Amino acid sequence: MLHINRLFTVLLLVALLLSACQPMPLPSSAPPTATPIPATATPLPPTRAHRQVDHMVSKALEGNLLNDPTTRQFYVLLPPNYYYSEKRYPVVYVLPWGTGYAGAGFDGFELDISSFLKDQPGKEMIFVSPDAGNALGASLFRSSMTIGDYETYITQELVDYVDSHYRTLAYRENRGIAGCSNGGDGAMHLALKYPDVYSVAAPVGGTYIETPEQNPLLLKEFERIETLPEVPVGVSRMNETFPLTAWYIQLAAGVAPNQDSSPLYLDMPFRIVDGKVEIVPEVSTKITDSDAAHLAEQYLQQPQRLNGLLIQHALKDIYAPTELVRGFDALLTKLGIEHQYVEEDTYHCSQDWEMATLQFMAEHLLFEEP
Repeated sequence: MLHINRLFTVLLLVALLLSACQPMPLPSSAPPTATPIPATATPLPPTRAHRQVDHMVSKALEGNLLNDPTTRQFYVLLPPNYYYSEKRYPVVYVLPWGTGYAGAGFDGFELDISSFLKDQPGKEMIFVSPDAGNALGASLFRSSMTIGDYETYITQELVDYVDSHYRTLAYRENRGIAGCSNGGDGAMHLALKYPDVYSVAAPVGGTYIETPEQNPLLLKEFERIETLPEVPVGVSRMNETFPLTAWYIQLAAGVAPNQDSSPLYLDMPFRIVDGKVEIVPEVSTKITDSDAAHLAEQYLQQPQRLNGLLIQHALKDIYAPTELVRGFDALLTKLGIEHQYVEEDTYHCSQDWEMATLQFMAEHLLFEEP
């Protein structure tokens, strides 16, 4: 028995010595399971806004002659702390540039929000980028039987949807509108026409005085044009070669619709005579009468005023002639419409207009219920 106990003791000692010689196990590469944050805790804010995609169905776009869809996608940037509180936020609608599809020209806001909120953490806002594209390449946010009622879709349907599905401050004092290029023209147009919906506007890169005969960049394009488009896709493709000519045709779809003029369903603002492009006076008048310069005069008849209007212009803009933008600035001053006008020695939509817009909205929007 004693012999067996001695043998057991020897084996035990050998086992202990061998285990001591074994290398220590390497730590696991997998991180430890995180401890759930209590619902009552206040987490650190994320470094970026929350970007998501939503969609809605527009009654206002039903029956448009171009047969464009009524279900429209839009992008939303929610504040970093959106999911960690029950707070309500102001909303800024950023109209897309170019062809008008949701999110065009929206990335800069997503990048700038983080650095902006480091300096002003209490100025969180919701940003929305709607879809305004169509078969012609851009709707330009106007309303007609040809393209549909974009004004109602943007200023009523989309606003109502966002206010009912997100935690917004649903008053005009808490609502702004902005955009560059086509988005800038649209933002100016809707802000002056609907100051009961938006209280602050920050358009960039628009022309605002839209009389074709006064646009030198448009007239320069005429020197190279041999044919005009006859189908919607032709207008859309013209954006690449003669963008201003295409822009005015797209604009005509909103202000000079014609249900008997298939397949464009519009009165063409231009015609070719003896191999040269000419402006059609009757259509030019309709375009001029609907531009922001004329809306400014009508704006004075409305009971409400914008609480802030910032116009940013790039001196090297190849789409918006400086003389026309300066003329619009002078007109607003003459009419007594309070605004800020800023010029920068940059190119079309290349200045940091997003950060300037963020700052302007932070200074002029109301961050509580009125």
